[in-house]
Amino acid sequence: MIFRKRYRYRFGDIDDAGIAYYPKLLHAFHCAMEDWWAEGLGTSYQQVMHVEKFGLPAVRLEVEFYEPIRYGDEPTIHLGVLRMGRSSVELGFWMTRGEDPSRAACRARITTAAVDMDSLKSVPIPDRWRTAFADWQLAESEFPGRPEPGG
Repeated sequence: MIFRKRYRYRFGDIDDAGIAYYPKLLHAFHCAMEDWWAEGLGTSYQQVMHVEKFGLPAVRLEVEFYEPIRYGDEPTIHLGVLRMGRSSVELGFWMTRGEDPSRAACRARITTAAVDMDSLKSVPIPDRWRTAFADWQLAESEFPGRPEPGG
């Protein structure tokens, strides 16, 4: 399954070149991840972090930008689980404009490390979340790359 969420780019998200300021693209991916927890996994990330004491901070980012996002654009953010290890999860994110979910304007692989929120020490992914994440597994072939020129 792939989680999808629309995100509106506002005036404060845009840089002097008239395109989305790249840290704001990462922020949008993080917002989608929080919405995925609440809407897709059924528990808010705040609850998971503060009550269950389980967190998934980013430890590695790989981001590619293909087409600009501009003021007023409302791209759809797509999210899926690319890989799960014992104590890490690699999430795949991409933004699309228009109807073609395979034509990415940008994409990111974000590797997260499972930690105990009190100690920030590595922990195995709890079975509950491992099972839930498996429903969102994304095949590498489903993770779009650079769009074809003129496509």
